[in-house]
Amino acid sequence: MDDLNDYYYFAAVVSSGGFASASRDLKIPRSKLSRRVSRLEEGLGARLIERSTRHFRVTEIGQAFYERCQTILQEADRAKSIVSEAQSDPQGVVRMGCPLGLVDISVGEILPEFLERYPKIKLQIIGSDRRADLINERIDLEVRATNEPETQTSLTMRKRSGNLNCVDELADLPTLAMTSWVSYHTWELVGPNDAKQVIRHQPRLTCRSMTAILDAARAGLGFGLLLESACEADLQAGKLVRVLPDWQSEESQFYIVFTTAKGMPPAVRVLIDFLVEKSRQH
Repeated sequence: MDDLNDYYYFAAVVSSGGFASASRDLKIPRSKLSRRVSRLEEGLGARLIERSTRHFRVTEIGQAFYERCQTILQEADRAKSIVSEAQSDPQGVVRMGCPLGLVDISVGEILPEFLERYPKIKLQIIGSDRRADLINERIDLEVRATNEPETQTSLTMRKRSGNLNCVDELADLPTLAMTSWVSYHTWELVGPNDAKQVIRHQPRLTCRSMTAILDAARAGLGFGLLLESACEADLQAGKLVRVLPDWQSEESQFYIVFTTAKGMPPAVRVLIDFLVEKSRQH
């Protein structure tokens, strides 16, 4: 590919009206300018400038070429300004991966505030029950957890007669689980004195949507391991009841992954900062 600097030097010589004036304007030796323009002419196979010790004249084809060069240089300036503008004012499309359970509840609730704060940013949420390939799927950042997104949860069920007395009974009762499509699922629960119990069960309903699991729990279809914040209103209204209050899932650490911090678009950076800010508030 041609060296576009040669185009720039040629345009500067023409607009300045000669090599000497262009040399002064650019603070580049006249001999270098002459050499670069000659190389350009040789590569094009055309004479662009007629020059001698006393005369300087742009040829007809040189004038046409100069006008095109001006267009190229103007577009280059516009391209640079686009980057500069983006660096100063966060804007553009950001693609964020996130577990569906978090999209339904916690993350989904705070994103409208982010979009109001940064009106030039367009946000695409890719909800999934698997970890994304950031590079091949063009994901800018992804929220992940150290285990399943049904963390910081307690066991709930539609209010009904009778009590669940032992955690082991869960294995033989109808359950609702936020998980991928597998026949059996496990709940790792923590109880009194940090006792741990693994419950292997076959859910009546498996789904990555917290909303769907909540609807099923309200309908009395089974026991669910749900985010406390998601079912707080239902517990207060008596639509759901907490069972085995001494048992719950282990708390999980959430983290954000991205390919590299070097050259990160400002729109991605402010989204990361926003998520961190909100995590500290909650």
